[in-house]
Amino acid sequence: MIQLICPPYNATVDTVDPPLNLLVLGAALIDAGYAVCLTDLALRYSGTSHFDEAALHDIAQLIIRKPSRVLGFTAMCGNYSIALRIAEECKRLDPDRIIIFGGPHASFVAEETLTWFPSIDYIVIGEGELTLPELITALESGQPLHGVDGLCYRAEGTVHTNPPRAILRNLDDTPFPAFHLIEDLTAYFTTAETRFFPIEAGRGCPFHCSFCSTSTFFSRKYRTKSPARIIAEMRYIREQWGITHFSLTHDNFTVNQKFVRQFCQELLDCSESFTWSCSSRTDHVNQELFEVMMQAGCNGVFFGIESGSQSIQQTIGKKLNLNQAYELLRELHQSGLSCTVSFITGFPEETEEDLNQTLDMIIRLLSIGIADVQLHQLSLFPGTQLYEAEKDSLILDDQLWGGNDMNSDFQLSAIEKKWIASYPQIFSNYYTLHAVDTTALHRIRKLYYPLAHSFFHTLYYLNHLAGVSYTRTIEFISARLVMPDAMPQEAELAVMLDELIQGLAPEAGLILKDFLSYEQAVMELMRQNTATADKADMKPVRMMQPHYSIPELKLHSPLPADLQLVEGQEDWIVLVLEHASALEGHGRYVRIMSMDHLSIAILQQMESGDNFQTVVHHLSLENPFAASEKEREEWIGRVYDHFYRHQLLIS
Repeated sequence: MIQLICPPYNATVDTVDPPLNLLVLGAALIDAGYAVCLTDLALRYSGTSHFDEAALHDIAQLIIRKPSRVLGFTAMCGNYSIALRIAEECKRLDPDRIIIFGGPHASFVAEETLTWFPSIDYIVIGEGELTLPELITALESGQPLHGVDGLCYRAEGTVHTNPPRAILRNLDDTPFPAFHLIEDLTAYFTTAETRFFPIEAGRGCPFHCSFCSTSTFFSRKYRTKSPARIIAEMRYIREQWGITHFSLTHDNFTVNQKFVRQFCQELLDCSESFTWSCSSRTDHVNQELFEVMMQAGCNGVFFGIESGSQSIQQTIGKKLNLNQAYELLRELHQSGLSCTVSFITGFPEETEEDLNQTLDMIIRLLSIGIADVQLHQLSLFPGTQLYEAEKDSLILDDQLWGGNDMNSDFQLSAIEKKWIASYPQIFSNYYTLHAVDTTALHRIRKLYYPLAHSFFHTLYYLNHLAGVSYTRTIEFISARLVMPDAMPQEAELAVMLDELIQGLAPEAGLILKDFLSYEQAVMELMRQNTATADKADMKPVRMMQPHYSIPELKLHSPLPADLQLVEGQEDWIVLVLEHASALEGHGRYVRIMSMDHLSIAILQQMESGDNFQTVVHHLSLENPFAASEKEREEWIGRVYDHFYRHQLLIS
């Protein structure tokens, strides 16, 4: 029996994906005649942030209780250290177990790992579908290992690396992933909305981004499974578990537009109601291609923009046209496609101006309604061009030990910290560079997300109207934090933004006060719990009186979801918090409108504590135009109709 093991990773995530890479390897081993079992520690320990010696002992006991002579670990940079610790404990409990590591990270640090970690016996380098079964066969038959391509191993006290394994040219020749190795698929999904399954669509990205290791791992050879094969795997998953949404794994699914169109056409022809997401670049594609993809069920695309600086785009080899990228993303969002956009800071050539350009592009994307915009700090992965160029100038940065997006959120033990400090070649993702202002980057990473998602109007106009750069705003706030190491609350950020605005010239300060007041009102509304014990109870909305009108402020731009402009007076603004069951991914949203004076008077009295019915009744008694009880009742009816028609109250 061969046991394939996925170590714990990223303790903060709510859901864990099925380990598709191990299912692929498991299928190759089964096809070669071997019995296989799966141990997914990421699922079992999801949410666990600390593994002491007792916990590691329990994990190792769990592994060695299964009658498997061979233990095959996959590991990423973020959980490589915990995988090594688990492997060491397994070897301590049972020295006869054969321990094999594989995956991109292990492939790039294979010789170093075998040199410094004797508990690891072999490392499979590159794609493992052929190498791993050949290795097992050689071990069982006693054949020499020098003939197994893509293998790193020890012989007579020396580490040897065999010639690389040729990549698999035709992915349709690989067996179906061993989906049956998953004992309970429902355990991976916390809600019905999270029911999706990863499907391997292909491998290899032909581009030369200096920070990317997976393109090197797959030899930059763009390959795909045939549309028929991908759809067959989708159908199998639907038949087995009723899942109809899929994440197509491929670093750059849309490189070959002819293939994408063929895939979409075959999906449409097969009449399956599948939905799917993928990864893409903003160049070499257009709106028309994405319209075809959406017709065939595509509802989400991940784009790695990486930098908002055109000069950094050239330096890192990404080479995107940023104006074209922004326009495409705007069009895709308007068409209803869910876009996830990722950026990276910390490149060695990056200046403060480059940083501000990246932050500005993030703000502009948020301002058009793209909600999922990510900001990461550069990780130096082994196997990348950037690592090879900078490996002699690495500086250990302990702030990356538990805080980098590309690292796990585990509490590293003293043992792991010692390893990281001793073996930078293996754990380079915990290091930074001499050329990088790490203090500024950590400030940005800590503050920019809450600032950009809650106050992006304020940030944008501080930069573009008042000339206060994003980095200067972040530095101003960072210097005033009461608890510098803690994540600040939105209310604390609002106070400091207000202090910054107070020092501006009046022509910029007044409009910025309006934006900040508006975003504070939205923030307050989004925190409210609109569920009430009495469903007939009606709650008032939030009002504010800005210095400028709605058209001048353009507050009907989406923030944070659908905002609508309703005709009326422009000197008062009302924000309405509503349930939004019809809006995918949003439980609530904010609607903004200008108001008539009667509605304002009613809402102001309600803010004093009176309920809607009482306020309207008292106003009807004061109404000089109601000469009779019948006219008074008719007037009350018109007020009720007005409030319900414009949804000014929430029930």
